[in-house]
Amino acid sequence: MRKILIAFSVLLLLYLGVTWYFSGLILHTPDRDIATVYQMNIDRWGLDLDSLQEHLPPREDVTFQSPVDGIELNGWLYRPENPRCGVVMAHGYSVNRANMLKYAPVFDSCGCALLLYDHRGHGTSAPAAFGSGGYLEATDLLAANEFLIAATGLKQDRIGWFGESWGGATVILAAARDDAPRPAWVVSESAFADWENAVMERGLKEYGNGLKILTPGAFFWTGLRAGVDFNEVSPIRAAPRIEVPVLLLHSAADTLTYPVQFDRLARAFQPRFLTSRKFDWGAWHAHNIIWRREEYTGFVLEFVGDWCE
Repeated sequence: MRKILIAFSVLLLLYLGVTWYFSGLILHTPDRDIATVYQMNIDRWGLDLDSLQEHLPPREDVTFQSPVDGIELNGWLYRPENPRCGVVMAHGYSVNRANMLKYAPVFDSCGCALLLYDHRGHGTSAPAAFGSGGYLEATDLLAANEFLIAATGLKQDRIGWFGESWGGATVILAAARDDAPRPAWVVSESAFADWENAVMERGLKEYGNGLKILTPGAFFWTGLRAGVDFNEVSPIRAAPRIEVPVLLLHSAADTLTYPVQFDRLARAFQPRFLTSRKFDWGAWHAHNIIWRREEYTGFVLEFVGDWCE
């Protein structure tokens, strides 16, 4: 009996140790810098991000604070002399604000002020102990929204939120909060339905089905270390509470966040507020605009409609 108890204790400690390690991978925030993201776009797509800024207003470096813990969040503000509208842009995991430049020209004809900023722990924003799949990032996005209003004098109904991947989840989570301002619209490109499924999709591809036995422990540690309830990091649970126009976009060829997550998420919204499209262009994750820029731009501008005029 004593040997059984010892063996059980050893296995339990091993399980706790391994799942602690995996929780660290889930919570990790990357340190990829802006120059690296610029070079990635050139190497992979021949896309010079600087060229996308040619028709935008002059770029300003800006900083604002997170209401979560007071850390500094850094961004770029493109502010016309007399902005007619504004867009807060939230990037995906492991990149930074530079990756949102590919969307900036979409709003060139609208006369919008554009705020692109780095999530906590990303780009040049202050380091963060943990990422939270969009939960804390949603609070940060609300701070970005307030900063844009203060910088431009625009009213809330003239500001939209545009998010990609992790940022796509963030804008959904933020728009669903009871105490949050109501944006004019939300565009969510390549979002996941919930954080747990997003983590498991990627984890199973890298580590195989054996990961499933580690999942309960890893998610237990993740919630404990980050102070975040996984149930709250769920765009699919947030979606029914949103009562502003939402444009949900995805690629049918996405192998990083599977299209089934888009299908589940689309079913969760109130139909009267949702416009959705799963593009069959063969694009990679969050790359629809790179595959067909003009068609993508037209689709977004059709969605925002008179707001752009």
